[in-house]
Amino acid sequence: MNKPILLILFIIIGLNANAGFVKISERGKLLNNNAKKWSCVLDNRTNLIWEVKSTEEGLQNYENTYTWFDGVSGVKNGKFSRNCYGGEMCNSQNYISKLNKKFICGLYNWRLPTISELKSLIVYKDDEPLIDIRLFPNTKSKTYWSSSTSSAISNIALDVPFFYGGTIGSDKSFDSHIRAVHNAE
Repeated sequence: MNKPILLILFIIIGLNANAGFVKISERGKLLNNNAKKWSCVLDNRTNLIWEVKSTEEGLQNYENTYTWFDGVSGVKNGKFSRNCYGGEMCNSQNYISKLNKKFICGLYNWRLPTISELKSLIVYKDDEPLIDIRLFPNTKSKTYWSSSTSSAISNIALDVPFFYGGTIGSDKSFDSHIRAVHNAE
């Protein structure tokens, strides 16, 4: 291969380093990767759309935490939690329900990611959090719930610690962060 063509290929690849990801507006419009405001990110490698956390007070605030609850098992949390917007029913099922009603990025079928889906966001590097903060700003160096549970212990759900990667099991009554996902169909 001659050198000018090889140089052009390297330039194109370098310019498209984030080409596997596309920013999405709050209304669902695909945006340029230079966009300053976006609400979701499409991962073309996995065909998944991820929510992006916000610093604004409200449902998607990056500080909010939730117990794990799927309607059957876990901790519903009632009126005792004060770790999420509104301070009541701070559980994963309620969060997903509210997110779907809000129609974030023009979508209404949000869910908790599986453990493998959530781990696909990990970027191992020297600083925390272990995620591409150019695409996912406001990510805490904390744990994030997955929909996956322990097959051995019923009150344990799996989460991803974005401060060292991997997978851990936590009691469903513990507070953890949520990054919802939607299938890109």
